[in-house]
Amino acid sequence: MGNLLWFLGLLCGSLVVLINGEFIEKSQYHRMPKLWQMDDYDECLESPGSDEAPGVYCGLSVVLKPNNRSELWKLIEEFSSDYKRHYNHQVLKRGVCIRRCTKAIEKLSPAERNALTVEPFPIDVRYKFNDGILKDIPTYRAAYQDVVEICVNKELNDTYGLVGHTEILSCDKSTDEVVIDALDMSFLIVLCALVSFVTVSSWYDSSINYKRTSDHYRQPLDSKRNMVWVSFSIQRNWYRLTSRSRDELNQKLRFFQAFRFLTLWLVIVGHVSMLLSFTPTTDSEKLERMMHNVGSMILTNGVQYTQTFLAMSGTLLTIQFCSFVEKRKGKVSFLYVPFAILYRYVRLTPVYAFVILLHATWLLKLQTGPLWRWGAETEQTFCRQNWWTNLLYINNYVHADEPCVQQGWYLGVEFQIFIIAMIVLTTIVKIPRAKVPILGLVLIAAYIIPALFIYYQKLEGTFVVTLEAQRYLLWYDKLYLHAYIPTHINFGNYIQGVLTGLVYCELQKRSINLAQSKAFSIVWHLTFAIVFLSMLPSYMFYVNDFPTPSVWMAACFVVSKNLYGIGAWIVILGCIYGVNGVVKRMLNYPFFEPLGRLTYGAYLVHFSVMRLMFFSVRTPVHYSDLLAVKQTGRLAKEVMLIVTIDHLQLSLVFGATVMSYLMALVLCLLIELLTTALQNHLFGSFKEQKSSPVDAESGTNGTNQTLLNPGFVGKKSEKISYSPETIK
Repeated sequence: MGNLLWFLGLLCGSLVVLINGEFIEKSQYHRMPKLWQMDDYDECLESPGSDEAPGVYCGLSVVLKPNNRSELWKLIEEFSSDYKRHYNHQVLKRGVCIRRCTKAIEKLSPAERNALTVEPFPIDVRYKFNDGILKDIPTYRAAYQDVVEICVNKELNDTYGLVGHTEILSCDKSTDEVVIDALDMSFLIVLCALVSFVTVSSWYDSSINYKRTSDHYRQPLDSKRNMVWVSFSIQRNWYRLTSRSRDELNQKLRFFQAFRFLTLWLVIVGHVSMLLSFTPTTDSEKLERMMHNVGSMILTNGVQYTQTFLAMSGTLLTIQFCSFVEKRKGKVSFLYVPFAILYRYVRLTPVYAFVILLHATWLLKLQTGPLWRWGAETEQTFCRQNWWTNLLYINNYVHADEPCVQQGWYLGVEFQIFIIAMIVLTTIVKIPRAKVPILGLVLIAAYIIPALFIYYQKLEGTFVVTLEAQRYLLWYDKLYLHAYIPTHINFGNYIQGVLTGLVYCELQKRSINLAQSKAFSIVWHLTFAIVFLSMLPSYMFYVNDFPTPSVWMAACFVVSKNLYGIGAWIVILGCIYGVNGVVKRMLNYPFFEPLGRLTYGAYLVHFSVMRLMFFSVRTPVHYSDLLAVKQTGRLAKEVMLIVTIDHLQLSLVFGATVMSYLMALVLCLLIELLTTALQNHLFGSFKEQKSSPVDAESGTNGTNQTLLNPGFVGKKSEKISYSPETIK
């Protein structure tokens, strides 16, 4: 899949070169100060002698002071004005050792020091994280602000004839010690308790396996009490994770496990790209050059890939809801909705809360480095302050610019839309005659509401992902906060997924098999190329600054975003019916079964893994030209640039994917599977108990959940497995 994306990107980049203006010449580019420059971190913090001061290493942000008499400043100003494709080269990042700086300026006279001290000047660009996030910064600024500013300005003035305002963002001291507080201890207590429960439960399950056969772990025990005791059993939960359901409906939908894994893989690709823009590099020019290539839009617009989760989620919810309604013969109460919401909340939250607690406590203590506090202490601060927004699933609206577990915005979106979808589905069952008008109004709202927000908030016709916004992980980016993570922006593709599920149910009633339609087969195969190629026109918004508010841009935003969902429902229907037998067999390969079930845990931890990979770097990264060939002409250079960065990304993506799924396996066996097992016992009085072997599908993470009718006294409710959100 990754090679296909890059092939399409290279092909389109070769055939369509819609570049507005030339990229700056390399000789001129390297006249500008480097965006990143860092002293040796470990050498600076080596344990000092008894008569030496402690080593201190500080991360700085430097804002160059405008100087219209300098030709270099004019070059920086002109280059940075292309803010959608270039970094702001007025803002530099530095990592300096205080000991080195002190020695570098100790021979300067008072007049020279005064000349290198910059008077305050208006700064209207983002150059730092908000104050109050990192602790002890006021103390470090009071102690070292003058030293680092004079030191940095001496280097800038000697080399470039420029000076700037320098501000300390973080500092590490060689005498710093790890401080463990009550919250840190609570995490250890929770972790030890879970490990103890799993150990004891596994021992007990093994001790009652009198026949010493593996079938013992696949079968339910003879009493509910014993089943509760073995809920933590690692042997039993391993079989639940790796089992394959024989249920006909689950077999038809089995390919979704592969979709889950592949979609998360694409999400990781996108996040690697973002973190490459955040972390120090000696070759920022290559990232900026890539933004001048039309084919790079397939990667840049990778933010659309999360819409696959929403489309699949709506489809699965509806298909299983229809199956549930059929079993109930259309008798569904509105009281069923809050019960389903509660059931789902209990299902989702324990492992989510555990990850939040990890981020609020021990994540910061796992690594060190010049960037580590920027990437980990910020997360700790946000999680200690804003954890409640995550657990209420409103984090995509409340404190969205200070996110705890940033990728959790999707969970907030999906949970909110799930509630709406459940109400809509229950309503059309209760009032079948109003089915078409209700669905029509909901679909119209899914298009009109985001378009109105785009128009009145004066936003672009697409979600423009700028390199500069990625330097701050998109926290303060207006487009990210208002045109990417809100529920009303993402509502359309979920609802189109709901319609996909309803179409499937209707086709089933009429015994229509889409695999027999040649026209649908042609459309299905073309959809893959059309969806990826549809991302290329977004390039025009990177090249131009169209006036806002704009009706046509609001319409373009909504259509382009929801076009992905339309393509998704075509692909999903084709896979359900097996339009391409080879593809479906590949997607149904057993290898994907456990990976799909682990996707929720992997989604929760993959950004933590990537923090460890990216924020622990000591020096700026260099993009090595391992695949370099003799280049002739600009087009060859653009093609070579994409291939080179792709090689680096794929190695990082592979490492992040493997580590994320290994951590997800631990979470699955420690928390997720035992949660579902206990949940089944907790709600057991509301559902029918099966006498057949344990349902591996409904009991496992990431596959399905059990949707229960709240029921009334004297009524027997039925169990129906479904996957309300595709990640989970």
